[in-house]
Amino acid sequence: MPGGEVRVEDKSRKAVTVVEAAEYLGLTRSTVQEMVDRGVLKADKFAGAVHIPREEVERIERETAP
Repeated sequence: MPGGEVRVEDKSRKAVTVVEAAEYLGLTRSTVQEMVDRGVLKADKFAGAVHIPREEVERIERETAP
């Protein structure tokens, strides 16, 4: 949602969008999209949208934590 706040704290959601994943990880949308394109971040693509499993976002967060 342009100009709005992205909320991904709803733990019942099994997948997030590229925008939500970027916000959650503190990355740009283009960086997250590149990660999906390279296969670093697994995602499902259907109906013209990319859906990233929450577990994948959390995995990347764990792997990149200091």
